[in-house]
Amino acid sequence: MNKFSDLSHEEFAAKYLMNVDFSNYVAPPAKSFDVVGKANLQGCNPDKSNYDWFADCEACTPIYNQGQCGSCWAFSATETIESYFFLAGNQLTTLSMEQIVSCDTAGEDQGCGGGFPTGAYTYVEGAGGIEDYNDYPYNAESGEAGSCNFDSGDIVATVTNYNSINGETGLYQQMSSASGGPVSVCVDASSWQNYEGGVLSTCGNDVDHCVQATGYANYGESGAYWIVRNSWGNDWGLNGFIEIEIGQDLCSIGDYATVVSATTA
Repeated sequence: MNKFSDLSHEEFAAKYLMNVDFSNYVAPPAKSFDVVGKANLQGCNPDKSNYDWFADCEACTPIYNQGQCGSCWAFSATETIESYFFLAGNQLTTLSMEQIVSCDTAGEDQGCGGGFPTGAYTYVEGAGGIEDYNDYPYNAESGEAGSCNFDSGDIVATVTNYNSINGETGLYQQMSSASGGPVSVCVDASSWQNYEGGVLSTCGNDVDHCVQATGYANYGESGAYWIVRNSWGNDWGLNGFIEIEIGQDLCSIGDYATVVSATTA
C-alpha cells in the first residue's frame, strides 16, 4: 500500500500519467557535441558496476513532486538540464519546470496534458534559456497550468544542444562515462501505482510518463537494475526512486532517452 493505492487505475492514470501519442515522437538526429566534458571537475568518476549520479556525484537536485498534473515531461527535461548545467562546471541549481509547463505549447507539449522532453529542450533553447525555480516556482500541482509569466531577465541556464541515447546499452555507456551523466527517459509507468520497493521485473510498453535515470547497480551481473528518479515526491517508492531490472528494456526505458548540453545563458 502507498499513497496512490486508494485510487482506481483509471483515476491514477488521469491524475499522474500522460495521454500523449508517442507514435508522433521524432528522435533528435545524432549530433556531434561534447555533452559534458567537465564532469571530472566535480570529482565524478563512475564505477563500471555500480554508480548513481544522484547519490555518488550529487549531480541532481532534490526529488520533486509534480502533483496531479501530467507535467512529468517538463520535470524530466528540467532535471536533466539541471544535471548537465552542473556537470558543465556550474553550481547545482533548481530550475523552473513551471516555465516549460506554462510557456511551451508547441506540438505535443501541452502543460498538464503531457509532452516530450525533446520539445522542452527545443523550447528552452528557442526562448534563450530557463529561469531559476525560486524566480518562477511550480504552481501546477492541482492539475492546471498557469499563464506564461516568463521573464528573460531572470534566465539562469540555456540548452545549446540535445541528443538521443540508444537503448539500454546507450544508457549504460552514458551513465558509466566520466564525461556522461543522468539521462531523461520516457517509460510505461502504469504498473508503478503501488510500487513501494524492490526491483521491478515486469512492465508494459505503452509510454505514459517521463523521469530521470540516474544510475545502475550490479551491471553485468545477476540482479542488475537501473536507478530511476521519479517526480511523485520522496514519500513514494524508495524515497522517490524506483529500481528497474536491466536487460529487457522494461517499461521501454531505452526507447525515448535523451541528454542535453547546458550552459550559462
